[in-house]
Amino acid sequence: MDPIIIVEHKKNERFLRTPTKPFDFSKFTKAEVRDFVKRMREAMRAVNGVGLSANQIGLHWRVFVAQVPDADGRQKFYAVFNP
Repeated sequence: MDPIIIVEHKKNERFLRTPTKPFDFSKFTKAEVRDFVKRMREAMRAVNGVGLSANQIGLHWRVFVAQVPDADGRQKFYAVFNP
């Protein structure tokens, strides 16, 4: 699995404009997918975010994670593949 990239300078933003590709589950084990989601969640939380797209961290897949409150105020975490 590719490393997570952090954009620190505007000149490095080009990859954010690269078209994303469908996530192909057949290329990864369940453990790798779980680890990928865990890493995305950690990256999102590290900056107090509520959502993060894979292409924001240098991975060109159609995947995003989000953590939003439900009607009772509890935080619900979502990992969405190929929206």
